[in-house]
Amino acid sequence: MDWIFTIIGFTFIVFLFLHNKYSRKKFNKWQKNSSTKVLTNIRENWKEIKIKTDNCTVINYDTKINKNSPTYSLTNENETFYEWLDKDPNRIDLVDLARTKIVCDYINNGNVKKQYSTIIDMDKTVVEFKLRMRDYISVYLSEGFEDENYIIDLEFLSEEIDISKFK
Repeated sequence: MDWIFTIIGFTFIVFLFLHNKYSRKKFNKWQKNSSTKVLTNIRENWKEIKIKTDNCTVINYDTKINKNSPTYSLTNENETFYEWLDKDPNRIDLVDLARTKIVCDYINNGNVKKQYSTIIDMDKTVVEFKLRMRDYISVYLSEGFEDENYIIDLEFLSEEIDISKFK
């Protein structure tokens, strides 16, 4: 009789593991589609300001994060079930995270009118290279909030580098 409960328990654990894996893939796909829809809506309805990439500065913004803190979560992290079980909240396990800050100056009539900035979890060299390949960067402003609410379009950072431009 005990072996029946063991088989049922083991089957339940395997089912939970597979369901978690399927749910994570589905959530990541939904999140990617959702962010694409939001960005499309912003491009259509918000006011666009084009800033020359020469007026943008790329700053190294690396940091160390405690992997065992309750707030730590990376979307691209593949943590196994055993690593999750061994997680000790009292242990400090620091992870290097490559971060970059982009600061763009909106210049109108020779004067800096406003600075727009954002932080990206990418290496500084890659961000700077991809930024310098472009002529301008788009900043979208919400009509109702003026300069308080803005989004910098960084979709070009996820694109592959076209090597044919360098031949």
